[in-house]
Amino acid sequence: MIDPVKILQRAWHILWSYRALWVFGLILALAAGGSSGSGGNNSMPFREEGNSFQTPPPESIQEFFNNFDRELEKLFREGIPEIDISGEELTTFLWVIGVFIVFMLLVGILVAIARYVSETSVIRMVDEYENTGTKMTVRQGFRIGWSRAAWRLFLINLIVHLPLIFMFLIFFIVGLIMLVVFGNGDATLNMVSIAAIIGLVFLVIFVVIILSIVLNLLRHFFWRVSVLEDTGVRESLRRGFAIVRENWKSVGLMWLVMLGLGIGWIIVSIIAVIITIPVVIVTSIIAAIVVAVPGLLLVGVFSLFLSGPLPWIAAGLFVLPLFLIIAFSPWLLLGSWKTVYTSTVWTLTYREIKALPVLAPETDIQPVGD
Repeated sequence: MIDPVKILQRAWHILWSYRALWVFGLILALAAGGSSGSGGNNSMPFREEGNSFQTPPPESIQEFFNNFDRELEKLFREGIPEIDISGEELTTFLWVIGVFIVFMLLVGILVAIARYVSETSVIRMVDEYENTGTKMTVRQGFRIGWSRAAWRLFLINLIVHLPLIFMFLIFFIVGLIMLVVFGNGDATLNMVSIAAIIGLVFLVIFVVIILSIVLNLLRHFFWRVSVLEDTGVRESLRRGFAIVRENWKSVGLMWLVMLGLGIGWIIVSIIAVIITIPVVIVTSIIAAIVVAVPGLLLVGVFSLFLSGPLPWIAAGLFVLPLFLIIAFSPWLLLGSWKTVYTSTVWTLTYREIKALPVLAPETDIQPVGD
């Protein structure tokens, strides 16, 4: 069995003595913040008739879309006279929004690449430090991180998230079936059908949650096999699963320890966020000063073909990401420490587990004289 306390103490020492890791932690914290999305829900009106529900007839739905199209066409033709915005300017502003979306997609791709390069760098830097005691620079870290291993980490992560993809696919199919059923004005859903659909949804969610927990735990070992043993995706999955299966007690113990630390981190982070609010206010002021010059330049550029508040809104969209990064940099730093510490713990855990088969036979050797 591994010693969790020893691993946690060693990871803590590495976190505070190996400052170059913080740079990669910031990238990982930034990538983790950018990868979170928001979802919405759509509701359909229904009327109650006894124990069944019925959607509006297709004529009502068609009328709604026809009215929506007319209002949209009127908006782009007449604009917004109340604030002196013409339809042509409104159309141009939407093109600017489209350019911003494409720009953010490109930034998202670069951040994703930087994420997997940073993951690879942190794993290899910690492993090299444990092997030789050598601390690499940030430049050296990027050099060892920029490798095929980073691409393999992306593929492994994609495989790990297949249950979530499957869940969304199931929901899409169920929603499509319901839409087809609702498309018939005479179709109704009784309580048994609704209960069956709700039961299926909860069953899928439960199974996906369990699979996600297991796969995310396995991912720590998949990644480290791929990075430290330089193996392909399939071999990394096979070896990583074999390591966890053969050492499930040690892995389970460390998972429970990290789960407890995660709960503790939530409490500590809430307190830290409250304490650092004055610091964030200062960094927000600094961020406003930093983005003021590029923001005013963009306002001047957009004023060439937009008027009213639109140039300011468009410029604000483009400088907002930079403002948020600088303004909330203290909280990003807290996230970077957590990310580096967690990665270091699992790298040390992997090293300890890999060493167990070597150390175990030595404990069974008896002195010759006995």
